[in-house]
Amino acid sequence: MTENDPVDRGRAAFERVLGREPNTDKPIQGVRELSYSHLFPGVWDRPGLPLRDRTLVTLALLAAGGREAQLRAHLKGAKSRGIPLDEILEVMIQVAHYAGWPAGMSGQVVAESVYGEEEGG
Repeated sequence: MTENDPVDRGRAAFERVLGREPNTDKPIQGVRELSYSHLFPGVWDRPGLPLRDRTLVTLALLAAGGREAQLRAHLKGAKSRGIPLDEILEVMIQVAHYAGWPAGMSGQVVAESVYGEEEGG
């Protein structure tokens, strides 16, 4: 990894955010390339907001937008960094009241699924 290569920095940030290494089996192109070269090093690594806060904001936005695949990935990252389910459920209550009940309920269902995976739930 080179410190100045944005894709390498993005992959490192990806791992911090999502709690796993990026999939290197797929070519880095399109949106994936922009994620590694811009989103993760340029947005997630900004100093103005702690990673934990960025995570909670992102979870709310993904739930509000009905983006289940990305919500699931970010919930796994949150879980791997020790953000407890009860705090995630509080986020989903906010989502339900500001983005609609179905969005909050769907977000809660996905969160409970991700957090229950270890226990077989």
